[in-house]
Amino acid sequence: MSTLGKIAARATKAGLDSLLAGGHAVISHGHPRATFDLDLIVCRSDLEKWLGLAKSLNYDLYREGPNFVQFSPPDSASLPLDLMLVNEQTFTKLLAEAVPASPALKGVKVVSVGHLLALKCHAIKHGHAGRIVKDVGDVINLVRVNRLDITTPEIRQLFLKHGTSELYEKVKRACAEE
Repeated sequence: MSTLGKIAARATKAGLDSLLAGGHAVISHGHPRATFDLDLIVCRSDLEKWLGLAKSLNYDLYREGPNFVQFSPPDSASLPLDLMLVNEQTFTKLLAEAVPASPALKGVKVVSVGHLLALKCHAIKHGHAGRIVKDVGDVINLVRVNRLDITTPEIRQLFLKHGTSELYEKVKRACAEE
């Protein structure tokens, strides 16, 4: 069973909800690429339960911040686990638009393409330099693969709200060049 499958099965058993984000969500939305960790969005109010679940799977907590908790994997066959903590209102909004993952991952939900773009734009705007190239590539490829019209007011507004006008213009140029 995959790392995600193990975690999802335990989370379901414990009554914990999560949403797949990050590289695995990018893959789920049609852009295959390498990823070396597992990113889940969870309710901040469930943090203690998630800490217990991770411990029961032999994950080691190695970084805890106000919005993220990161774990080292128990062995070389498992992926590192990153939890993004959001309030209940935000989680409910993300969950309402989430889509099912592949049938092999029973019960796993993936953030919508729109929310994934918003998360990526936010990461580009506020993240560290080492992630920018990969995240910009993800945004461009998500727009292309999902045949999104970046010039619509909704998508433009998403970029301006969560990213920057420079990012919007760069993605618009890149997608126009296809």
